Amino acid sequence: MITTHEETMNLSERPTQAYETSDLNLASYLRCRGFIIQDILRQNGRAIFKFAESPEVHRAILEYANDGVVGVRSFCNTLRDLKGIAR
Repeated sequence: MITTHEETMNLSERPTQAYETSDLNLASYLRCRGFIIQDILRQNGRAIFKFAESPEVHRAILEYANDGVVGVRSFCNTLRDLKGIAR
């Protein structure tokens, strides 16, 4: 049996799939829904927010597109914090 390098890597070493967005409002919404930002990348002067790929993230994105509800104060505070981080 032949094993690949990926099969022999520890779970912590395996690359994880990620959902990336530069949309501050969406990133704030996802944070308010409890999703953790895994990384923040810089690309052409923009911040790219990276979240773990999952069916739950995709459901939350659809809810965002369909006016999903989160707390206003939480959303505004998170948006302000992300803007500060993105600069």
